[in-house]
Amino acid sequence: MEQKPYDVLLFDLDDTLFNHSHCFKKAVKEIVIDHKNLKHLDGEEFFTSFLKNNNKLWNEFQTKELSFQEFSLKRLMMTFNQFFVSISHEEIRRINENYHENYLRNIVPDPEMNKFLKQLEDTYQMGIVTNGTSYNAYKKVRRLGLDKYFKKGHIIISEEAGHSKPHPQIFNYVLERFKINPEKMLFIGDNYYTDICGAHSAGMDTLWVNHFDVDPPLEYVPTYYVKNIFDVRKVIRII
Repeated sequence: MEQKPYDVLLFDLDDTLFNHSHCFKKAVKEIVIDHKNLKHLDGEEFFTSFLKNNNKLWNEFQTKELSFQEFSLKRLMMTFNQFFVSISHEEIRRINENYHENYLRNIVPDPEMNKFLKQLEDTYQMGIVTNGTSYNAYKKVRRLGLDKYFKKGHIIISEEAGHSKPHPQIFNYVLERFKINPEKMLFIGDNYYTDICGAHSAGMDTLWVNHFDVDPPLEYVPTYYVKNIFDVRKVIRII
């Protein structure tokens, strides 16, 4: 395929620039280890229930029916209730605070990722487009050492944009921020629906970081796809 010139590379954050799933799962399992009334449970079972509750409530958070704090506490309380563990609201708040601290502590810089981004920064403008809260996103960026490569004004967070991927408005927000035509942008992400389909709908070329090497679930075929993000270098010919 003929290589297209891009001025801007846009990256998803979670599970694209770092292994969010690993940090998330580890932090949830630490809840089981740390709580005396959960020690009899299998950590995997607790995590599965927590994840289901997270997904069940996600839309209420995205549509602002729940604040991030309300969303965090409710998913945790629902999970405890499913295992018939009685717990006070005060204790849930404490456990939730510990969970977030553990999640962030599990996030550490990846020297290979930093080297990869350093190779790109002289050639391209770079941005991050992520769903979530400003509080968490900026902390993750700093802990990963990504603030060396991404200007604060080029980190687009759904809470600040007022819409979440794949909503067209967050991509319009990106275009306004960079003031560059979408044809000059390449969006790189792991989530086919929110990242790839969302960016495509805004007129951007897309690169799917397809970790599990699966077929596209819908009709749209990404412009490029790789299994490992570091293979992006082959696609855009950066050595």
